[in-house]
Amino acid sequence: MTTPPLFLVEALPTGGATELGGAEGHHAATVRRLRRGEAVWLSDGYGGIAECTVTAAGPGGLRLDVLRTRRLDPPRPRFVLVQALAKGDRGELAVE
Repeated sequence: MTTPPLFLVEALPTGGATELGGAEGHHAATVRRLRRGEAVWLSDGYGGIAECTVTAAGPGGLRLDVLRTRRLDPPRPRFVLVQALAKGDRGELAVE
């Protein structure tokens, strides 16, 4: 079983239907070629997830039916990575 594609939105939808437009909607409809009946997840980036189904796809994005919304707890233990400032190009090497 694979997870449905996840798209980042500014705020989770509050109603039973929503539209995914802009760059994310264009990518979903044109590049990913998502079609009616396919599952899609929306996330606000803060642990909120909306599970949706595509009801229509067009060049501007997708129309979605929101099945349910939920909030995920932050992972435990929390992982934080810190690096000291490096001289020269060593900082870029650390990121690579």
